[in-house]
Amino acid sequence: MFRTERLAMRPPEEADLDDLLTFHDDPLVRRMFGATDRDEVAEWIAIARRDWAGRGHGRVVLLDRGDGAFLGRSGLRHWPEFGEVEVGWSLTAAARGRGLATEAGRFWLDWGFRELDVPYLTANIDPDNAASIAVAERLGMEPLREDSLHGGPVVVYAARDSGRVGR
Repeated sequence: MFRTERLAMRPPEEADLDDLLTFHDDPLVRRMFGATDRDEVAEWIAIARRDWAGRGHGRVVLLDRGDGAFLGRSGLRHWPEFGEVEVGWSLTAAARGRGLATEAGRFWLDWGFRELDVPYLTANIDPDNAASIAVAERLGMEPLREDSLHGGPVVVYAARDSGRVGR
């Protein structure tokens, strides 16, 4: 379990399936990640757990540190096709607008630079996702390139070292 001031974060478990399904049914989440079903979410959980076991890092669920409520997902994902590790954040509608994405992103950037041998960490952001762009900028990330992911355009933001992570 990883903790910040307001968040508890851990690799997903099978018990998170229903919360993740509800999360992925949110129109904004669906627009960013596409529609998904129970089997796909179960596979997402399995892949995240394999990443943690094999790579020592991966995606996590975000929980309210006080009451344990499900707030979204975050963590680090290795993209072998890019040779990069991405920090990600995505919140439930109720958790948005409270600085939690920035809090999670800051934690994973700091942790990633401390624990991984990488020259930079990225965030793949839909160019229309102003909220995530604002988070990346608050974290001191800058545009690295334009690319395509899951059939859609993304702007790849990057942080080069933990000294650049916004405070």
